[in-house]
Amino acid sequence: MGRGFLELVPDRTAATLLPLIQRYIAPGSIINSDGWAAYNNIDTLPVNPPYQHLVVIHDQNFVDPVTGACTNQVECYWKNCKSKFKQMAGVQSTTLESHLDEFLWRQEFGQTPQTALDNILLHLSQWYPV
Repeated sequence: MGRGFLELVPDRTAATLLPLIQRYIAPGSIINSDGWAAYNNIDTLPVNPPYQHLVVIHDQNFVDPVTGACTNQVECYWKNCKSKFKQMAGVQSTTLESHLDEFLWRQEFGQTPQTALDNILLHLSQWYPV
């Protein structure tokens, strides 16, 4: 699986989500989504090569039997993020963005306490060379 990302958004409208898709997802990518209406025009976004948009309707299937579209990976990614917040007994809306940043950093650099420590020291030494 590739590298994930999370973006704090004010709403889940097409006007908000489609520009983020263009910013973060490479042209020509296959995008799997659920039937959320804001995603209806993904395959018409002006990118070259165009996105291939596969949809799974969760009321009918978890994996589309024709296209194989599945959102399990992204659903699991978000579940893991929310699970971390539940362990912390929730987070305040004013600190949510920093908690999302920490989750993303730990996914890439801090899977264990030792790798987290090693990588934070490495990153600090790169940002603040002596």
